[in-house]
Amino acid sequence: MGTPESCDRSGCSQPVITSFREQALCLDHFCCASYEILDWMDEHQRLNANSPLPTSEQILIADECARRTLDICMSKVPLNNLERARLLDILLRCVDLVGCCGLQRVSSTAANARG
Repeated sequence: MGTPESCDRSGCSQPVITSFREQALCLDHFCCASYEILDWMDEHQRLNANSPLPTSEQILIADECARRTLDICMSKVPLNNLERARLLDILLRCVDLVGCCGLQRVSSTAANARG
């Protein structure tokens, strides 16, 4: 078995734990990337008072982030309490960002794509 693939972030030699937004990332960089995108989406929603609902693209990104987070949590990768807490925070922020309205929008978008 060869050496594990290294994180795509410059200067990082940590092993890849997941991919997110077409980047292979270690746990720390996944968390950083997740927080960056969630912060950006949160700010975008605050500034866009005319449409407080997330866009379809934001919903898909939050969904990918949540799924990757769950994949990490369910993997056999040993996590300490701080890492678990960060992943739980990311997951909860994804859910808060999307909310019930976003989930309905994703369902209708997916149904339209299939139909």
